[in-house]
Amino acid sequence: MAFSGKVCLVTGAAGGLGKAIAAAFLRAGASVSICDRNAERLAQATQELTTVAAHPDRLLATVADITDEAAIEQVHQKTVATFARLDVLVNNAGIVDRMDPVGTLERDLWQKLVAVNLTAPYLFSKLAVQQMLSQQPPAGVIINIASVAGIRGSAAGAGYVATKHGLVGLTKHTAAFYNDKGIRCVAFLAGQMMTNIGDGLAAGINEEGFEVLKRGNPGATIVDVADVAEMVTFYASDSARVSNGALVSVDGGWMAY
Repeated sequence: MAFSGKVCLVTGAAGGLGKAIAAAFLRAGASVSICDRNAERLAQATQELTTVAAHPDRLLATVADITDEAAIEQVHQKTVATFARLDVLVNNAGIVDRMDPVGTLERDLWQKLVAVNLTAPYLFSKLAVQQMLSQQPPAGVIINIASVAGIRGSAAGAGYVATKHGLVGLTKHTAAFYNDKGIRCVAFLAGQMMTNIGDGLAAGINEEGFEVLKRGNPGATIVDVADVAEMVTFYASDSARVSNGALVSVDGGWMAY
């Protein structure tokens, strides 16, 4: 299998896209470390993913609040201590805003968006790069789950758009700097998917901002997380070794409008 003997870490893997990505890597032969802040959902996901893994010891699950740097370090350290290496990092965890423009965006929500959508991927990437460079030969892949909002201003609220633009920038810099050091970095520009990213934010949504979003996305289809997960495993594989710094559109045609 393509990832036999390799280790993958997926954040925000208790449901939706993260769980689908973890399952895809397990089916491809990888050992997979997953984390999520929701203990109940993570336990359920672990139970489901264990049936996918040929051996239960190929799956490691850790409850972690990734707004806490110490928790991020714990997830990384447990992954390496358990599996002895790290080959693929998928920065999947994220939260969405309420479609607020900057004039009404609350500072607390802004700071939470930055912490989850940008600071956490930076910290996970920093640790991953250090580990990948220490391996022989130095090698690894980082996949950042960004969004159409990473290149389009009307795709969400100010906070989400800003943090996903930042994640695209982090992707490009990581790709450019480590290109000759064996590490690749790719961002996925995700469109609308059936995930739990918006849990708790539907109440109080900014209707004006939501209307702007709908006008810019008149006919794009809802994307199946399983399809995206398969694309993630492809771009993390050696078959995509010439792809570095790419922004991969997985938006059901959104950007065509």
